[in-house]
Amino acid sequence: MNVFLQLIKITTSSVEPATDEKKRSKAFGTVMGILIVLLLFIPICAFTAFMVYALTNGIVTLQTTNEVYAQSKTAVTAGLSMLLHIVALFSFIFGFNVIMSVFYFSSDLEYLLPLPISPMKIVGAKLAATMLSENVMECMLVISALIGFMVGYGFNPPVGDGLNIVSFLAMIIGVATFPILPICYCAIICMIVMSVSRVFKNKDRVSKATQLSTVLILLALVIFMQMTGGFNPDTFVENLINGNFTIFGVFDKIFCTVPLLSSALAGHILSLLLYMVVNAAAVGLVLLYAYKLYFNAVVSLNNGQGKAKADGKALDLDKKVKQSSPTLTYLKKEFKILFRTPAYLMNCLGINLIWPIFIYLFIVMQKQNAMLSGFIDKVRNGDDASVMHLTVIVFAISVILTSLNCIASSAITREGKHFDVMRYLPIGMMTQINAKALVSIIISGVGLIVYIITAFAIFDVSVYLTTYSVLLSILAVVFTTYLGIYIDTINPKLVWEDELNALRGNYHVFYNMGLELIITGAVCGGLEYLRYLNFLPVALLQSVLLLIAGMLCFRFYVLCKKKGTKNLLNIEL
Repeated sequence: MNVFLQLIKITTSSVEPATDEKKRSKAFGTVMGILIVLLLFIPICAFTAFMVYALTNGIVTLQTTNEVYAQSKTAVTAGLSMLLHIVALFSFIFGFNVIMSVFYFSSDLEYLLPLPISPMKIVGAKLAATMLSENVMECMLVISALIGFMVGYGFNPPVGDGLNIVSFLAMIIGVATFPILPICYCAIICMIVMSVSRVFKNKDRVSKATQLSTVLILLALVIFMQMTGGFNPDTFVENLINGNFTIFGVFDKIFCTVPLLSSALAGHILSLLLYMVVNAAAVGLVLLYAYKLYFNAVVSLNNGQGKAKADGKALDLDKKVKQSSPTLTYLKKEFKILFRTPAYLMNCLGINLIWPIFIYLFIVMQKQNAMLSGFIDKVRNGDDASVMHLTVIVFAISVILTSLNCIASSAITREGKHFDVMRYLPIGMMTQINAKALVSIIISGVGLIVYIITAFAIFDVSVYLTTYSVLLSILAVVFTTYLGIYIDTINPKLVWEDELNALRGNYHVFYNMGLELIITGAVCGGLEYLRYLNFLPVALLQSVLLLIAGMLCFRFYVLCKKKGTKNLLNIEL
């Protein structure tokens, strides 16, 4: 057991900040952590709890008034099951890259493999470390969903037995063990693939394959939802009880622990026992596959792992090296790093391609009701409230998507062990920051501009509103970019094992997103409130929003120039 715990500690240490990084800016990290928890995590969890509560309460009410629905003992957990299925699906989708990296391409393997440690212990420790390091937010969502269900269901519901001691035991066990089945699926699939195919004996190929699989799964989800014909919010609860959403029926078979946990929360002891047995069986199956397949696959991995092959020919510098401007050269270097590194390609650039899928999915789900079409009609007709809503939505989406791709908030972190090169290059520190910012602005801005123009053209929105939205989106991208870079200059994570670890172990991504959401919420909420009071005309409010966005751009640019450069020069290597 001591060996197993030590292995978990070694594996999890790779995603923690280095000792010298922990010493830098302790106050900043503490303050930002408190702010993010209070102003980001708690609101998200509260919304999740309220959504599950509202669904559960609606189902209980419907069961009280309709004898047909009252006969179903499992219907009351339908809302909870829906959210847990969504959490499990995303754990499964995004778990592949993490499992591949931790199981097969982590640097600790060269030290662990020669030791007299069984493959089951190594895989078990890595599995536990993966769940510990990757599922903090997932556990918070699960806790929120469970609390929302328990409040909505209650101790003495009109239908059913109500909560009991089994419900509270199920809540505690569920929070600690819910990620097990999706992560075990990922581990089993990865071990089978790595043992039977020579194609994936290369880290870059594995990353590209997992990226392609993620996109294909999301596309399949969209197609499946389109085939179901969407749903109407007015009859959503009834459809949920009747099982009209076929996709959740499929998920019940794949993620079988979800209906078992939901049933256990309703007070059924047998479901809780089965839930624990299924999870134990999943872990046992992973360890069995590890015993049979893991060592052979790891040992046979190509030690090169995608390293570039030497040409062997001397370079003719006069012919092959071209002189260019320092800024342009640095800009090309940043683009090449992002496009040639699979982890950056997926996590920094892939989000710009994936998020339209979710937008399309939302449109598909709304096609049986007039909510979306009614909103667009009001925008076309110049309704003040709808125009202001659209303006705020464009600004908020531009900020959120720019922060989600984390190009800016990991700009310094991506330098890693080569950070000292930034100091010795014959280029000013602010010039390098501007080049990094320009990369984020181009990638995020161009994508948003194309999507805005395309969407507004499809919905026949006026040229004036389209032009305004494009300008507002660009300003939002610029301010988000410089804020992200400034935060990353304060205490960059320069010690990381691989590129994926540089992103998932970088807390600045969350700090940046939290600050931007706080600023965006305050600005957009204030303007919406002024519109609600009819204090100013919408055209003037739009001008005020443009002015605020411009001021934010200028403020954070100056902050990077004055303090950001100083932060970088003061970092001790």
